[in-house]
Amino acid sequence: MIHFSHYAAAFNILGTCYLFSPNDDASHYALSFFKLDDFAEQWPCKISPQLSHQITQFLNIERQQLHKQWADLFIGPNTLPAPPWGSVYLDPEGVLQGSSTQALSAFLQRERLKVQTRYPEPSDHVGLMLFQAAVLASEVREHALKELLVDHLESWLPQFYHQLNRTMPNSFYSPLTELALVTVKSCR
Repeated sequence: MIHFSHYAAAFNILGTCYLFSPNDDASHYALSFFKLDDFAEQWPCKISPQLSHQITQFLNIERQQLHKQWADLFIGPNTLPAPPWGSVYLDPEGVLQGSSTQALSAFLQRERLKVQTRYPEPSDHVGLMLFQAAVLASEVREHALKELLVDHLESWLPQFYHQLNRTMPNSFYSPLTELALVTVKSCR
């Protein structure tokens, strides 16, 4: 049986790691959680010992190095090694705010979900989508949660993971994305 409150917490932790810099106070709890010896036992789905070990090991660096990994992945100034937006992977043009983003926006509007962020991110940003999944899981809106995960996130998350693993394999965000994939698949 799925424990929706546990998935809501997991999606919030994952979303926080993607959307906020490790230097931001909002990330403190999420990063501290992954440093716990038993975080894998607290996760809502089974995690391989290898994956939990990788996550913990990649956090054994200075906060500034972790911030650099986050900035390289989400801010730039160079080309992002693995763009965190679904439309880049789903739309033939590979652009931001493509037709898949419009479909997601229609879904969010239909489900009365508002994307609220202090960052000017398109709604198909991986962190924002995980936050929306957290809302749906916390409200036990199973049908809408499954639609968000299958149609709007899982449809491109594997491509994001492969691109990230190819371009930044030695970063915290590679095993974190593997964990996101495992969690999304388990929840749906």
